[in-house]
Amino acid sequence: MLESIREVYQATPWLENLPDQWELLKEAGTPIDCKKDTIIFEQDDEAEHVYLIASGRVCLYATTPAGEEKALAFIGKNGLIGEYDSLGNLSHATSAITVSKTVLYKISTGRFRELLKQNFHLVEQLLHFESRKYRMLCAQSLQLSYRKAPHRICATLIQLALNYGTPLEQDSIQIATTFTHQEMANLVGTTRVTVINTLKWLERHHILEKQNKYYVITDLRRLESLVQDETWKLTKHAEG
Repeated sequence: MLESIREVYQATPWLENLPDQWELLKEAGTPIDCKKDTIIFEQDDEAEHVYLIASGRVCLYATTPAGEEKALAFIGKNGLIGEYDSLGNLSHATSAITVSKTVLYKISTGRFRELLKQNFHLVEQLLHFESRKYRMLCAQSLQLSYRKAPHRICATLIQLALNYGTPLEQDSIQIATTFTHQEMANLVGTTRVTVINTLKWLERHHILEKQNKYYVITDLRRLESLVQDETWKLTKHAEG
């Protein structure tokens, strides 16, 4: 079942274990060990470095003038952060914070540009990576414009299954990573209450269950059908 829907949900905000090879960036960079919740850079900071993620995961998020945060992407192994801002001589458009123990390679903007000029394969990999980001942001824009919050939450659960799914017996799939209700709310652009109500609804209808600290999708077909069903809704209080 996962393979049959993989293409539909390919534009995922989780960009991890990417196939790109960045050995030249590692050689040019300085390794940095970061604990969870380490801020790498903040929105509007001057972009002076590019960061290659060797292990772990970083969340990119934007902040409104009122201080509200919207998660945009989770970048993992072999992903880059800060690259677009650095090349454009721009300040950072987002903030970046680690969401797990992470190892980064820090490369100065000047050195990054030199390597791109000297190695066309790095340019090709960079374009491929930026294309994935662009597709992801387009998909998020469509979801926010035309889908209600419960539909977006269900689609996000499927994306998590595609990226972190561990098949269990009877076609169940364990999402082998954890997330908080607030993280999910920030990602899909809704309230924490809506996330809680949606997950509880899915549990009551035997589509989702919690096993220890992990969620298990017990009926992926029904979950996918809910995403496509424009008439489906929770109670008025939970729609968000």
